[in-house]
Amino acid sequence: MPAGLTLVQWSYVAQVVIAVSAALALVGAAAQLLNSRANARRVRAYEYADRFNNPEWTTRASRYRDYWGKHDYQHFKKLKRVQANELLILPNVIEEIAALYHRKLIDRDVAAEVLGLYVEELWTTSLPFVSALRAEHGPDLFSDWEHMQRDTPVRKLKAKKKMDCRRAWHRLLRG
Repeated sequence: MPAGLTLVQWSYVAQVVIAVSAALALVGAAAQLLNSRANARRVRAYEYADRFNNPEWTTRASRYRDYWGKHDYQHFKKLKRVQANELLILPNVIEEIAALYHRKLIDRDVAAEVLGLYVEELWTTSLPFVSALRAEHGPDLFSDWEHMQRDTPVRKLKAKKKMDCRRAWHRLLRG
């Protein structure tokens, strides 16, 4: 009995090697796809954050807060369409972000960290407006925004705890 493998046995080894290589390639492709999707969600969150840090949007948010600090929904209904639409841009963009957040199409941790303050603060400012709008048009208006503003403080706290834990590990490892 010869010590080497026969040609048929070598073909079996080659098939196993090819199958294992294919499986590893599939796992690698899946991991790369998941990583690329996570990066896209993160980039999307930062793009929205850049929009809100733009001076035009800072001014828009300030005008929005000022308007709702001095006026009510009845006054809003009397505005010209152009003026009303201008005021609706900000809550509509936040609702868009919140819808992406709710559907996990944006990195929730990054969104909570960089957009959470806007979402929470403007929700407080908008609550009388949203309540009147819901009374007139239905309870689902701006519901994604409402859910996001409830979730962001919790998510920010979890992120802070995670970061504190990482810092503690780094200090421990450094000695």
